[in-house]
Order: sequence, then C-alpha cells, then structure tokens
Amino acid sequence: MVLALYPQARPRLQVTEEPASGISPPMGPSFEGLLERILEVLRPFELRTFVIGFERAEGYDRCRHEREFRALKVALGEEIARRIPGVDADFDRPDLRIHVARDLSVSAQPAPLFLGGRYRKHSREIPATRWIHHACRGRGCPTCSYTGNLCGPSIQELLSEPVLWLSGGERTLFHALGREDTDARMLGRGRPFVLEVHRPLRRTLPLERVQELFQESAGDLAEVLGLRLTTREARSAVKSAAAEKTYRAWIEAAGPLPADAAERARALAGRTVDQASPERVEHRRGRGRQRLRRIVESSWLGEVEGKLVWEARVEAGTYVKELVSGDGGRTRPSLAEVLGVPCRCAALDVLEVHWDPPWEGVGSVDIPARATHYPHLPWPSS
Repeated sequence: MVLALYPQARPRLQVTEEPASGISPPMGPSFEGLLERILEVLRPFELRTFVIGFERAEGYDRCRHEREFRALKVALGEEIARRIPGVDADFDRPDLRIHVARDLSVSAQPAPLFLGGRYRKHSREIPATRWIHHACRGRGCPTCSYTGNLCGPSIQELLSEPVLWLSGGERTLFHALGREDTDARMLGRGRPFVLEVHRPLRRTLPLERVQELFQESAGDLAEVLGLRLTTREARSAVKSAAAEKTYRAWIEAAGPLPADAAERARALAGRTVDQASPERVEHRRGRGRQRLRRIVESSWLGEVEGKLVWEARVEAGTYVKELVSGDGGRTRPSLAEVLGVPCRCAALDVLEVHWDPPWEGVGSVDIPARATHYPHLPWPSS
C-alpha cells in the first residue's frame, strides 16, 4: 500500500514487488521499511504521545488524502505503540509530530516544552531578557567584548543554559509578565514568566536541579522560584495579562519638602495619570503617544538613610520613574508636581506583580509574599 500511494519512493525502499491497490492492509517490505525509518527518527526523543502525518500527493484533496492514508496511519500507530511501551497516538496535542514526505523520508517535530515560574532580580546591572548588541547582530565584536550583548548575562540566558543542557533543546523564548528596567530590582514574590523550549529531546526535567544550576551561575544576582512544567495556554495567559504592580521609588528631591508631604503623596491614590511616551523610550515607543493610567494606592514612607521612599500601586504600563519626576510636564499629575519640589527617581524596586499564574494551583511551591510596610529600609547599594 505504501508504494501504491507513493510510487516515487520505490528506489529508496528497494522494493521489487508490485504495489498493492486500494486500501488493503498495509503490510509487506515497504511497510516494514517505513516503520523502521520512523522508529529510528523517534529514537532520540522522550515522548508519551505522537501523531503521524503524510505529505499530500498531487491531485489529492484533503478528504481523499485522509481516506487513502487512514489505514496506513492506524497500522503504523498501533505498531509504534506496540514497539515503544507507554506511548500512544494523540491527535489534539501530541508530544511529537511525525512527518512522512512523498519520498518516504521521515522527520519529527517535537512540541515545545513550557516551564513556568517566577524570578527575583536583585541586581541593577542585569536585564531579564537578552539585550542583543544590534550593531554586530549578537555575533560579538570588540564593542560588546565579543559577548553579543549590551549587558548581562540576562536571567533568560542564565536559566536557558541548564534547561537546554538537560532537555537537549535547541533554543528558548522567555515570556515574562512585563519587564522591569535593567537598573530596577524585582523583589517580593517575583515576576511570573514562562520559558518556552524549542525542539526538546527530553520532556521530563529535574526542575530542582535546574534551579540549583541557575543559582550556581547567578549567585546573588537573581533567583528563580517555583519552577514547574506548564502549558501553551499559560504562555498566552502571561503574555496577555495586564497586572497591577506595586513599586518602591527611592527619591532625591531638589529642595526641602512641605510639612504635609505624606498627605500630598497619599492623595495621589485614585488619580488618573496622563502620560506621554517618556523621552528615554520615545525612540522605540514613538513620539506623542498618550496613555491614561490609574494610581491605585500611594504611600509615603519618609526618609531612609538620606533617601526619600515612596510606594505606589499602579495599573499595568505606568512609567513610574516619570510618575516621580513629571518628565518635564509629559506626565501629569506627578509626585514632584503635588509636592511642589523637583524630584527624580534615584532607584526603583518592583515589590509585587499582582497576578497569580495558572500553574500555581494545587501542589504549587509556596512563595513568600513581601511585607506590607517598610519602616526601616536600607538604601539599596546594588
């Protein structure tokens, strides 16, 4: 039957008998040869489910193609399940897609692997995702010290290294729920993320070992917490979520503050802020774009080691540094405006991302939440 459907594959399989006609049981040397090719392609992969697809022959519509190949696919699937215990066909969400071309060459496409977790970033000198040096297109040059990056290593790279090593994957994509500036810290429970691993050979990973290897490389720069396997839907959920966030801003003021500074700062709670694209990002965000964002909570913590501390919970997409300074009138109202004193954000910490990812359900790792108040905060030196 195989050669009846794909007669051009006869030289590859070195079959001399006449092909069968119709859709008779797909047995014989051609069937066995194709089965062995498929098993050989599957050998490197860990899988529980698979699906087999055949390239459509010329002149076949979809219905005819399915009608002609159904018996062959069923027979191959049953034989693969018999030869590899614990695997079975899955047409909806297979671990591996087996593709048979018209010349009967076989290839396999493993489904991506998705790992969900949170990260804390303690350093103000590393980014969350790789920051490619575009002048050399990431290939490395004297300007970037042959790293291909403008700064780093990033959390994505530090995590991808052990994941790719243990999974045998080819590359990763890092999907985080927003991102903080490189010079901002991500504290509290951490920022949810999904790491997407392309073409993994292994799908069962020792996740505790992954976190240990990450920590060995990252040291005190960052942490990864609650790492676990998740789904494609979790990736979509992270990318589409618009979560409120709580920030702590360390502020330098150009002059003495009014006696009622705490009350003025608290009065920002509930206000809607009109923000134009900040000057520092308008080269990539576009000039003149306006956005309205709401300040949900506003707390004045006073002076700590010579710096003023302000905390605010804001809607997703709020530029908090500009919410402090006003950005030359491009953000209104701003903290500087309500205090009546020019201010700048000397350092910024993300204290909480107010969103619980779907993989943190029953049996998830318990991640400590941040404290509510910070009456005695040390000035962050790194």
